Amino acid sequence: MNRWIPASSSLLWLALPLSLAAGCSGAVEVELTRPQRKAIEETFSEPGRTRLPQVYTVSMPVEARIGRVELEVGDAVEAGQVLVELDRLPLEQALLEAQAAVAELRARIAVNEDHAMEQTAKEDLQRAILAGEQALKAADAQVAAARARQERARLELERLERLAEPSVEGSVVAQRELDDARLAAETALIELREQEFQNAATAILITALRLGPRFVDERISNKRLERAVLEQQLSQAQARLAVAKHRLALASVRAPRAGVVLARHTRGEAPLRAGQALLELGDLASLEVVADVLSEDALRLREGSEVRLDPGAGGLLRGEVARIEPAGFTKLSALGVEQQRVRVIVRLAAPAPSLGVGFRVQARFVTGRAQDALVVPRYSVLQAPGGDLYALVVRQGRLEKRSLKVGLQSDVEVQITEGLSERDLLVETPETGLSGGEAVRAREPDAGE
Repeated sequence: MNRWIPASSSLLWLALPLSLAAGCSGAVEVELTRPQRKAIEETFSEPGRTRLPQVYTVSMPVEARIGRVELEVGDAVEAGQVLVELDRLPLEQALLEAQAAVAELRARIAVNEDHAMEQTAKEDLQRAILAGEQALKAADAQVAAARARQERARLELERLERLAEPSVEGSVVAQRELDDARLAAETALIELREQEFQNAATAILITALRLGPRFVDERISNKRLERAVLEQQLSQAQARLAVAKHRLALASVRAPRAGVVLARHTRGEAPLRAGQALLELGDLASLEVVADVLSEDALRLREGSEVRLDPGAGGLLRGEVARIEPAGFTKLSALGVEQQRVRVIVRLAAPAPSLGVGFRVQARFVTGRAQDALVVPRYSVLQAPGGDLYALVVRQGRLEKRSLKVGLQSDVEVQITEGLSERDLLVETPETGLSGGEAVRAREPDAGE
C-alpha cells in the first residue's frame, strides 16, 4: 500500500506515524475524520521576479560634447523633460554654414535664370547685322563704281599709249598727257583695291556678327543646363540644412516618456560618440512579474487566472496572468533534475510602490476554486501501486478500502468527487502497513477538534 503522490510538485505527501495501541480485544486504534462540505482552492506556487516590459535607453543622438548629467538612479522624470544638453556651438555653426550654402545657390539660380543681358546682346547683334548688311550693299556699289573708274582710266591709258606710238603718223600726244593717264589708271586701280578690301572686311565682320546670335542662344542653353546642376546642388544643400536643423533640435535630449532613472552610464562633461548610452528609463507603473512554471502546471492556467504575489514584506499583492509564452524550455531544478518549464507573465492589479525592477517574489497561481465541495485531508488519500486512489473507511469496526475520484487539491485538502459521503468515517492519517480488513478501535474527533 503506497501513499498518493500527485503529479504536481506543489503537492507534497509526508508519511506521519500513527500512534497505534492494541486494546484488550487486539483492535488497532486510529484517528478518524469525516468528509466536510466547504470551499477549496487549488493553487501552486513558483518563485518569480519583477521586470519592466519596456526599458527606454536614452542615447547620444549625434557625436558631440555634453555637460554633466545631474540625474541620479531613482530620480523621477516627466515626458519631454530635458535630460542632457549637448554643446550647441558646433551644431549652430553647421546650421549657419548650411543656410549660407542654400542662400548662395538660390542667388546663383536667380542670376542664371535672368536672360535679359543675353537677349539685349542678341537684339544689338541683330541690329548690327542689319546695319552691316546695308553697309555691305553700299560697299558693293562703291566697289562697282571704283571698278568702272579704273576700267575707264585703263582704257584711256591704252588709247593714249597707242596714239603715242612712233608708228602712228601724225601723233600729237604729249608726254605729259600720257603720264597723267598712267597716274589716273594707277590711282583708279588703288582705289578699287581699297574698296574691295573694305568690302571684304565688311563681309567678314557681318559673318562674325551673324555668329553672335547663335552664340547667345548657345549661352542661354548652357545656362539652362547649369540651372539643372545648380538645382541639384540646391537640393543637396537643402538636405544638409535639414540635417543640421535636426541635429540642432536634438541638442536637448528629452525623456521619451515619464518614468524613473534605472541606470546612468556616464556622468558627462566629455565628448561622446553617436549612439552611446546615457541613461535607462522605465515606468514602474507597468511593472510585471515573470515566473518559470512547470509545463504541466501551465496547462491549468489561462489568461486572466488569479495570482497572489508575496514579496516577503508589506502584505500580499494581487495580479493576474497576462501572457503564457508559447515556447517552453528545459531548466535544471535545485536537485539537478531537468524540468520542462514555460514562462508566465503576471500583470499587477495595482501599482506596487514597494517593488522595483528585479525583485524576487513568490507567486501563487490559483487554478481552481469550489464553494461547496466534499473535502478530506490530503493525507487521508492513498495511492495503490497501479495508480488508483483510495481511502480506508471504517465499516462495522473494520477497515475497508474505498476507491476514490478526486477534483481540486490544495496544500492540505483534496476534493472528493466520487467514493465518499459526509456520513463516512475514514482514517485521517493511515499508516502504510494498513491494507483493509483490520479491526480498529476508532476515536472520532469531537466537533470542537
